[in-house]
Amino acid sequence: MSVSPLSAATASFTDRVARLHAELARDGVPMADMRRAPSLELAMAGVPDVGARPAPRSAGVEPLEGPIEARPVAPLPVGASRLRYFLDGAQRTLPCWRVGLAPVIATIAAAAVLRRDAAGRCDIVPGTLRLEHAWLIPRRLDDPRLSPIIDRIEAAGGRIVDTLALDPSEAPDAAEPVVADYARLVELAYAAGLKVRNTLESDLLRDWAANPTPAVDEEWIVVDGRLHTAVPRAIGLVKQFADTYLGGGDAETLLGLLPGHRTTAFHPTDRFRGVGLDPEGGGPGPDARTLWYLRLWDAAGLDARHALIRIEAGPDVRETARIDELSAWLMAERTPRAVADARWATLLYPVHYLERILKRRLEADTRGWPGA
Repeated sequence: MSVSPLSAATASFTDRVARLHAELARDGVPMADMRRAPSLELAMAGVPDVGARPAPRSAGVEPLEGPIEARPVAPLPVGASRLRYFLDGAQRTLPCWRVGLAPVIATIAAAAVLRRDAAGRCDIVPGTLRLEHAWLIPRRLDDPRLSPIIDRIEAAGGRIVDTLALDPSEAPDAAEPVVADYARLVELAYAAGLKVRNTLESDLLRDWAANPTPAVDEEWIVVDGRLHTAVPRAIGLVKQFADTYLGGGDAETLLGLLPGHRTTAFHPTDRFRGVGLDPEGGGPGPDARTLWYLRLWDAAGLDARHALIRIEAGPDVRETARIDELSAWLMAERTPRAVADARWATLLYPVHYLERILKRRLEADTRGWPGA
């Protein structure tokens, strides 16, 4: 298990923050306690990609299999899927203090790979459980009142992420001073926390792919969320999306998908969301990702996006036969259902099981937190 230096201590994260709070208060550091506030995951639930660069109005796609249309997926029996490994992460992003208009926020992320054997038993792949603690602070505000907090965190071996470094509206060499906006700084902190978790998951996926065991294994791994790192025999499964890559009539086709149907696969071609674009021609290059949508369950009487997932694959997925096969495996993964979770219509049960393990690990590290 890999841990950051701060998390190597025997005391829980809650206890270490409580001691730091007591020290700062004793020394008269001007700060307002926010530890009873809910985690940002609760406060910003249902707001994907908050703080990120806005997507262009017209994403642009290049279909791989002809026009965008609905395509039926041949059914497979339960248990026929060759999706054996599942990677996911979890996090808690916790407000700690307010110094002037600057929020000081901590994030704790965990990630692991779960393996399901032929009998359906699931366990964590040894050596894949990872933890990361980071402090999310708008360091570029250059507020001297933040210095005592930053100094103590770094002296204890803690990692600090400058949340303003993620703001696309602020150039690093901007001549004008940064204007403190509390609401915006909280959003940027949440975006920074998501990036910490995404990096943890991406690094884990790369290390997993470099391991000799999966290198000779013919089974596939599902990454819950976007496929930030393309490795062989891996797909990303995106459950929530505020927008789509398709527009106009293509978007109508998507929203009208029947259960067990997918869209034509495509490459995204815009410069913000396309990965692996040809630098000369601007279109998809040999490393471009393959994307398509799949409807898992009936959406009659529900929101048009109900049970819709987006699948992201690397350059080893180009042919229609492979895309159909992966879609059929995902349809076979609908049983058993994670009905205890409100996201059951798009949540694979092994991912649900892994999330429960990771959340218990985070709860153990934050037990006694004032806002729990």
